[in-house]
Amino acid sequence: MADTSKEAKSNLRKGGRIGGTIFPHLPLQKALEYAAKLVSKTHTGPQPGDEILPGVFGNSGPEGQVRASALKQFGLMEGDSKAYQSTQLAKDIGASLAEERPMLLQRAVLTSKIFNKLFDTFHGDNVSKAQITKRAKELLVHPSSADECAQLFIDSAICSNLGSMNGESIVLVNASAIAIARSPGRDDSAEGEDSDSNPPIDLSSDENSASQNGEKTRGAKSRVNVSLNVDSTSDPEKLEKQLALLRKFGVI
Repeated sequence: MADTSKEAKSNLRKGGRIGGTIFPHLPLQKALEYAAKLVSKTHTGPQPGDEILPGVFGNSGPEGQVRASALKQFGLMEGDSKAYQSTQLAKDIGASLAEERPMLLQRAVLTSKIFNKLFDTFHGDNVSKAQITKRAKELLVHPSSADECAQLFIDSAICSNLGSMNGESIVLVNASAIAIARSPGRDDSAEGEDSDSNPPIDLSSDENSASQNGEKTRGAKSRVNVSLNVDSTSDPEKLEKQLALLRKFGVI
């Protein structure tokens, strides 16, 4: 297993991606360490890659790019080499309470497309690493990297409480237990505030709307006193303009 992992990393350093379905080449725990640095570095705004790669990932070459890609796949970083920044999810994890953290970490794991598919396949099951590796190959992960992908999925699932080890196998929780975590980007509290501050409006008919406007207009007339002083020297054209303006706003 160790030799396969080293071979995959060596190929990445020499020639970039080796093909196949991509996956985060970091366990979630390590990604969170980088994410915390990223949040700190970009708290005033996005920063260019030539600052983020060495400053956050400790490497401005291919290795740094691989780590940056992993954070993107976990939903912890966004942008491109011109302007990288931490996501709201990364910020939420850094500021989370102990009881909130597992749900946010699960959201990060399941943001990765390949990890999401692996979880969909085996959720609720007691599954071996060999089975996960086999499934990763079926999902077109490069054969030389499938074992590494399976191990990273297991490590990340345990870190996020999506699973627990049972001997040599991992027991994954049932998908129904993490429905909220599988809605990345949703802010339930903000949605609730919007619902309260903007109650539904009844637009069942134009007649109803016109009736409501008529009531408002009549109410406005009853609260406004208009006094116009007219004498023989008043300009008729100017007076007509004033009256037209008052009619426009429903005052008369």
